Amino acid sequence: MRFEAAVFDMDGLLLESESHWRTAEQEASDELGLGFTDVDFRKTMGVRMRDVAHIWFGWKPWDGPSPDEVADRVVARVIELIAGSEPLPGVIRTLELCAESGLRVALCSSSDDVLINAAVQSLGIDDRFEITHSAEHDEFGKPHPAPYLSTAQKLGVDPARCLAFEDSVNGCLSAKSAGMTLVAVPDESSIGSASFGFADVVLESLTQFDGDVLAALDAGGPIPTLSRPRFHLAFGVDDLAAARHFYGEVLGCREGRSADGWVDFDLHGHQIVAHLDSTIPSGSGSRTGATNEVDGHQVPANHFGLLLPRPAWNDLVERLQKADVTFLMEPTVRFEGEAGEQATCFVADPAGNALEFKAFADDSDVFAV
Repeated sequence: MRFEAAVFDMDGLLLESESHWRTAEQEASDELGLGFTDVDFRKTMGVRMRDVAHIWFGWKPWDGPSPDEVADRVVARVIELIAGSEPLPGVIRTLELCAESGLRVALCSSSDDVLINAAVQSLGIDDRFEITHSAEHDEFGKPHPAPYLSTAQKLGVDPARCLAFEDSVNGCLSAKSAGMTLVAVPDESSIGSASFGFADVVLESLTQFDGDVLAALDAGGPIPTLSRPRFHLAFGVDDLAAARHFYGEVLGCREGRSADGWVDFDLHGHQIVAHLDSTIPSGSGSRTGATNEVDGHQVPANHFGLLLPRPAWNDLVERLQKADVTFLMEPTVRFEGEAGEQATCFVADPAGNALEFKAFADDSDVFAV
């Protein structure tokens, strides 16, 4: 295999300790009268506690214990809370799979050595790792690459030949910037987040990591990922030649496989399939069905499309206009100046299938209420 080693993060990946960190951090915040909440704690997820305490002090200085003393108290409290913890689903099998595949197995954590030792012993996996490394020994912690570079150095393995497993964005940045291939396993609330889009693969749980995923990563080929999963959509058309022109030439979709009755298209990484449907009246140009009123326009209730960056949306609109495509709703901006501001337009393909293309002013507002 190209890979020689597998390097695992600990908190949130091997055991459910993030809730314990939240508890310990909240207790420390309350004792100091800082008023921090879970939103604040998530910003520093995956960062060394000693660094976190200094970040807190920068946000809101306090009188009393030093940041280092606060960090020590939080770590000690987490050690108390993780007693009796069990490995998260898929952890044991993943460790076994990596070892059986001939990979050297290591642990690289932002936690102090004392917490690492307590955690792996509690989980009963202290004999699974050839080496463990704490970022407390590095000049810089995660998201800096230093912790993962130090771990690779201890192993005597080129970082490019290491497979890293992480759950936090900061940890993922550390591993990826060290040059490692990255498997991200975010917590449930972050599944699908574009923040993990740079990972080589994003999984919901280590139960989804198997020999096929390992082989695909080792081969360096593209594999499905949950950072932004691709959708599949099949729809009926009355004329495959007209569909090829609209989707291939007007929208610029790359054509994939095809047969006498269907054609695959690559719609910005999503697989859409035009199926010849003999029940559609030839040349009808209308399959909109039920409609809803949107800003004074009656738009099809059934439609599909894309959320694009604004420059790409502008280019697409220009292509549609040059091709004399009829707009069901002319390009316009909705919710201007409000959360969810978006440029949008509706068009129909030659068979009457409706498509909407949007560009949000702020992508983080896609689900804003």
